[in-house]
Amino acid sequence: MLCFLFSLTEVHAQIVSVRMKIIGLTCSACSFGTERSIRQLKFVDSVKMDLNTHASEITFKKGEPVSIDKLVQKVYDAGFSVGEVHATWHFTNEYVSDKSWTSDGSTYCVLNETVPELKGDKEMTFVAEKYMSKKNYSPYKPLITTWRSLPGFGNKVGVYFVVF
Repeated sequence: MLCFLFSLTEVHAQIVSVRMKIIGLTCSACSFGTERSIRQLKFVDSVKMDLNTHASEITFKKGEPVSIDKLVQKVYDAGFSVGEVHATWHFTNEYVSDKSWTSDGSTYCVLNETVPELKGDKEMTFVAEKYMSKKNYSPYKPLITTWRSLPGFGNKVGVYFVVF
Protein backbone atom coordinates (compact mmCIF):
# COMPACT_ATOMS: atom_id res chain seq x y z
CA MET A 1 0.00 0.00 0.00
CA LEU A 2 1.33 3.40 -0.94
CA CYS A 3 1.04 6.55 1.09
CA PHE A 4 -0.43 9.64 -0.56
CA LEU A 5 0.57 13.21 0.14
CA PHE A 6 -3.01 14.51 0.02
CA SER A 7 -4.10 12.47 3.04
CA LEU A 8 -1.32 13.16 5.52
CA THR A 9 -1.83 13.35 9.24
CA GLU A 10 0.10 15.94 11.26
CA VAL A 11 1.77 14.03 14.09
CA HIS A 12 3.15 15.48 17.30
CA ALA A 13 6.39 13.60 17.64
CA GLN A 14 10.10 14.19 18.06
CA ILE A 15 13.14 12.28 16.93
CA VAL A 16 14.93 11.71 20.23
CA SER A 17 18.07 9.94 19.03
CA VAL A 18 19.76 8.25 16.08
CA ARG A 19 22.12 5.28 15.92
CA MET A 20 24.13 5.51 12.73
CA LYS A 21 26.60 3.02 11.26
CA ILE A 22 29.45 4.91 9.63
CA ILE A 23 31.38 3.14 6.87
CA GLY A 24 35.14 3.67 6.98
CA LEU A 25 35.33 4.97 10.54
CA THR A 26 38.51 3.23 11.78
CA CYS A 27 40.68 5.61 13.78
CA SER A 28 40.33 8.14 16.57
CA ALA A 29 41.19 11.06 14.28
CA CYS A 30 38.40 9.96 11.91
CA SER A 31 36.01 9.63 14.82
CA PHE A 32 36.91 13.04 16.24
CA GLY A 33 36.52 14.80 12.88
CA THR A 34 33.15 13.18 12.22
CA GLU A 35 31.91 13.98 15.72
CA ARG A 36 33.01 17.60 15.36
CA SER A 37 31.20 17.83 12.02
CA ILE A 38 27.95 16.43 13.47
CA ARG A 39 28.10 18.72 16.53
CA GLN A 40 27.87 21.76 14.22
CA LEU A 41 24.16 21.07 13.68
CA LYS A 42 22.02 23.26 15.97
CA PHE A 43 19.56 20.42 16.76
CA VAL A 44 22.28 18.05 18.05
CA ASP A 45 22.58 17.71 21.83
CA SER A 46 25.26 15.02 22.17
CA VAL A 47 27.36 12.68 20.04
CA LYS A 48 29.04 9.45 21.11
CA MET A 49 31.31 7.68 18.65
CA ASP A 50 32.19 3.98 18.96
CA LEU A 51 35.18 2.83 16.93
CA ASN A 52 34.56 -0.84 17.83
CA THR A 53 31.16 -0.87 16.12
CA HIS A 54 31.87 1.93 13.59
CA ALA A 55 28.78 3.70 14.84
CA SER A 56 27.55 6.85 16.49
CA GLU A 57 24.77 7.57 18.97
CA ILE A 58 23.37 11.07 18.53
CA THR A 59 20.77 12.70 20.77
CA PHE A 60 18.81 15.80 19.88
CA LYS A 61 17.67 18.92 21.67
CA LYS A 62 14.07 18.77 22.79
CA GLY A 63 11.75 20.84 20.64
CA GLU A 64 14.27 21.32 17.81
CA PRO A 65 13.28 20.01 14.36
CA VAL A 66 15.75 17.31 13.26
CA SER A 67 16.95 16.93 9.67
CA ILE A 68 18.17 13.43 8.89
CA ASP A 69 19.42 14.70 5.52
CA LYS A 70 21.63 17.31 7.20
CA LEU A 71 22.86 14.78 9.75
CA VAL A 72 23.83 12.24 7.10
CA GLN A 73 25.41 14.96 4.95
CA LYS A 74 27.74 15.87 7.83
CA VAL A 75 29.06 12.29 7.80
CA TYR A 76 29.62 12.46 4.04
CA ASP A 77 31.27 15.88 4.44
CA ALA A 78 33.69 14.29 6.92
CA GLY A 79 34.70 11.80 4.21
CA PHE A 80 32.64 8.76 5.18
CA SER A 81 29.43 7.07 4.13
CA VAL A 82 26.43 5.82 6.09
CA GLY A 83 25.46 2.15 6.38
CA GLU A 84 22.37 2.42 8.60
CA VAL A 85 20.22 5.07 10.26
CA HIS A 86 18.00 3.93 13.14
CA ALA A 87 15.96 6.60 14.88
CA THR A 88 14.09 6.57 18.17
CA TRP A 89 10.99 8.73 18.04
CA HIS A 90 8.81 9.83 20.91
CA PHE A 91 5.12 9.83 19.94
CA THR A 92 2.24 11.19 21.99
CA ASN A 93 -0.36 8.49 21.29
CA GLU A 94 -0.89 9.09 17.58
CA TYR A 95 -2.89 7.09 15.07
CA VAL A 96 -1.87 7.01 11.42
CA SER A 97 -4.33 5.26 9.13
CA ASP A 98 -2.78 5.90 5.72
CA LYS A 99 0.84 4.90 6.49
CA SER A 100 2.16 8.43 6.28
CA TRP A 101 2.40 11.55 8.40
CA THR A 102 4.04 14.94 8.58
CA SER A 103 6.09 16.31 11.44
CA ASP A 104 8.10 19.54 11.54
CA GLY A 105 7.54 20.09 7.81
CA SER A 106 8.81 16.68 6.68
CA THR A 107 6.77 13.77 5.36
CA TYR A 108 7.30 10.18 6.58
CA CYS A 109 6.01 7.14 4.69
CA VAL A 110 5.92 3.73 6.35
CA LEU A 111 6.98 0.86 4.10
CA ASN A 112 5.82 -1.89 6.48
CA GLU A 113 2.54 -3.71 5.81
CA THR A 114 1.04 -2.27 8.99
CA VAL A 115 1.76 0.75 11.15
CA PRO A 116 2.15 0.06 14.86
CA GLU A 117 0.42 2.20 17.45
CA LEU A 118 2.47 5.36 17.65
CA LYS A 119 2.66 5.77 21.41
CA GLY A 120 5.77 6.39 23.46
CA ASP A 121 9.21 5.59 22.08
CA LYS A 122 9.39 3.72 18.77
CA GLU A 123 12.44 2.76 16.77
CA MET A 124 12.42 2.94 13.00
CA THR A 125 14.97 2.64 10.23
CA PHE A 126 15.29 5.22 7.48
CA VAL A 127 15.30 3.72 3.99
CA ALA A 128 17.24 5.50 1.23
CA GLU A 129 20.22 4.79 -0.99
CA LYS A 130 22.27 7.33 0.94
CA TYR A 131 21.30 5.84 4.31
CA MET A 132 22.06 2.13 3.80
CA SER A 133 23.96 -0.40 1.72
CA LYS A 134 22.72 -1.17 -1.80
CA LYS A 135 21.98 -4.73 -0.70
CA ASN A 136 19.71 -3.56 2.14
CA TYR A 137 18.09 -0.88 -0.02
CA SER A 138 17.28 -3.07 -3.04
CA PRO A 139 14.13 -4.79 -1.60
CA TYR A 140 12.55 -1.35 -1.03
CA LYS A 141 13.60 0.28 -4.30
CA PRO A 142 10.60 -0.84 -6.44
CA LEU A 143 8.08 0.45 -3.89
CA ILE A 144 9.88 3.75 -3.45
CA THR A 145 10.26 4.17 -7.22
CA THR A 146 6.53 3.55 -7.72
CA TRP A 147 5.61 5.96 -4.95
CA ARG A 148 7.90 8.66 -6.33
CA SER A 149 6.30 8.27 -9.79
CA LEU A 150 2.89 9.40 -8.52
CA PRO A 151 1.66 12.69 -10.04
CA GLY A 152 2.75 15.70 -8.02
CA PHE A 153 5.33 13.77 -6.03
CA GLY A 154 8.43 13.31 -8.19
CA ASN A 155 11.63 13.95 -6.24
CA LYS A 156 10.03 16.17 -3.63
CA VAL A 157 12.46 17.01 -0.82
CA GLY A 158 11.69 16.46 2.84
CA VAL A 159 10.12 13.04 2.25
CA TYR A 160 11.48 10.06 4.15
CA PHE A 161 10.68 6.36 3.88
CA VAL A 162 10.87 4.34 7.10
CA VAL A 163 10.32 0.82 8.42
CA PHE A 164 9.50 -0.21 11.98
